[in-house]
Amino acid sequence: MSEPYLGDNLVFVVSQPRSGSTLLQRILSGHKDIESSAETWLMLQPAYGGREGGLEAEYGHDWSLLARNDFLQHYTDGTEVYDDAVRAYARVFYDNALRKSGGKIFIEKTPRYSLIIAELHRLFPQAKFVFLLRNPLAVLASVMNSFVKEKWHWLQEFKVDLLKSPQCLVDGIKLLGDDAIVVRYEELVADPSGQTRALCERLGIEFSEAMLDYSSTPAAKGFMTDRVGVQQHSRPTDKSTDKWLSLKDDPQQLQLARDYLEALGTGLLSELGYSRQELEAALGTAPVKGNVLPLRLLLSSPASMSLRDVYACCRWERKREYGAFKGEIKALAELFGECLRRIATAFRPTPL
Repeated sequence: MSEPYLGDNLVFVVSQPRSGSTLLQRILSGHKDIESSAETWLMLQPAYGGREGGLEAEYGHDWSLLARNDFLQHYTDGTEVYDDAVRAYARVFYDNALRKSGGKIFIEKTPRYSLIIAELHRLFPQAKFVFLLRNPLAVLASVMNSFVKEKWHWLQEFKVDLLKSPQCLVDGIKLLGDDAIVVRYEELVADPSGQTRALCERLGIEFSEAMLDYSSTPAAKGFMTDRVGVQQHSRPTDKSTDKWLSLKDDPQQLQLARDYLEALGTGLLSELGYSRQELEAALGTAPVKGNVLPLRLLLSSPASMSLRDVYACCRWERKREYGAFKGEIKALAELFGECLRRIATAFRPTPL
């Protein structure tokens, strides 16, 4: 039986989305020994497959977990067998990708891997982990301007990235200790040569200045990749470092920025390497005026809201669309409809 796959040819890049991970990927992909791809999300389901909660499936994940654990306990050498099965699963994918490309190291760049750092580290102790950190307000601004724009309900898709990922990254850095390779976006774009050279040294690969010109480095293929920011340049640039300051020019985005700093808290921001006081000062102290919603509601689904919250969201949206008076009438009509829907749901017979 072959030795278990421990990830000796893997580099995991973990970050929040819109942190510059595609830029870092393009730089590293300029090395002859490195292969990468669009986000794979390959390890999320196997990692969550060993957790209680966090995964929903039509077949019933909790029952599946109970049955599998019974099998492992009574008929195998134990839970390590599941880990070996996941490692074999991973070996098939990554070895095949490297064999096809001729590369020696695979860069796995999937921001949601921040949620499973502990599992990845346990499964692949020989893999290297690069933690890419960026000013959280810059992340928020990039999410707003790249994906959400005026489709405010899309912000819900990034709830875990905005609220949970930062703590996961801090916890991951603590878990790995000296083995954690920390790169800051602001430092990378300010000194691409020095930062990339230091990173290559930690990864055990030779640095070349040619890596910084990614104009001839093929972009990752697939839907799950950045098709916006990195394509605008052929080399790292610091032109986007202060773009987040535009948040203060729009009342709704300013409200979200202040709420986001409050949600993360002074301590977590400090652990990430950013000063809440400095970020708040940069946003200014002017009161937010106009028709705005708090971050809490924009990150909530209607089903989880109280009627008061539903009404607040309806008023906000309809006033933006129809103006103050007509918007208020439409919001009240939607609230009445929601009340009727909830009453009907409460009295609906439970199926046997």
